[in-house]
Amino acid sequence: MRISAVLFLMVGFLAPFGLQANVEFQPHRAYYTITLAGRPTLHTDITDVRGTMMVEYNKVGGGWTIQQLSEVWRYHDDDSVEHIRWGYVTYEADDGSLFKFNTFHKKNDLLVEDIRGMAKKKGKVTEIVYQKPQEKILSLPEGVLFPLQQIKEILKAAQRKEHMFSGIVFDGSGVEGASEIDTFIGAEKVSPLSSVNEKNQQFAGQPFWSVRFAVYGLGKTDYEPDYVTTQELLPNGIIKQYVIDDGTVKIRGILDRIELLGKEEY
Repeated sequence: MRISAVLFLMVGFLAPFGLQANVEFQPHRAYYTITLAGRPTLHTDITDVRGTMMVEYNKVGGGWTIQQLSEVWRYHDDDSVEHIRWGYVTYEADDGSLFKFNTFHKKNDLLVEDIRGMAKKKGKVTEIVYQKPQEKILSLPEGVLFPLQQIKEILKAAQRKEHMFSGIVFDGSGVEGASEIDTFIGAEKVSPLSSVNEKNQQFAGQPFWSVRFAVYGLGKTDYEPDYVTTQELLPNGIIKQYVIDDGTVKIRGILDRIELLGKEEY
């Protein structure tokens, strides 16, 4: 299962412990443990999923670089094991004028995808120039968002107590161009005190939203989304956990550790 980079670029940051009018991102590094979420459906032979994910945000001149690396083992009912590595490195300008992307996908150490290129906004038009897997140029419709732009809009909508945000997003995870994403924002909740999960005590008393993303291929007429992901998103942007459902299997990522990076690291 290859999941769009959009999922893992949903970790936007507000100033800690405060809801402000302006969204402020903070450099960070987050580590997640990946497991199977419930039983697979009858339409898959996957019996278990295990893995890890790391996401890192760094502030650089004029924008942000983001790195992500996932390593997953999928176990099948014929006793075979599939090893999947997937990741990306991106750069997004603060003013939304430029987005550079480099994505790879491996199965059992075999390179399946190697996607590189950049997207530039020229007036109302966004032009994508792919360098790999083959050179080509695409034009996207007016109003397309890059990942960090989308995060800001979602967090602003959550602060306004709105419950839905829709947009067209380009993240460089595929050669098909952009995706349509419908975002459903749940009511604000408060993280309870927990005597069991001590590593999440830092979240106690903080508000969070349950956010559901339904991802569709741009221009597709299918009623069902390509996949759905649900996240528990805190106001400082930390995702406590997420669940991805591609229609055949669900996987869950739970935050193990979060590092807020200082200025000396970017």
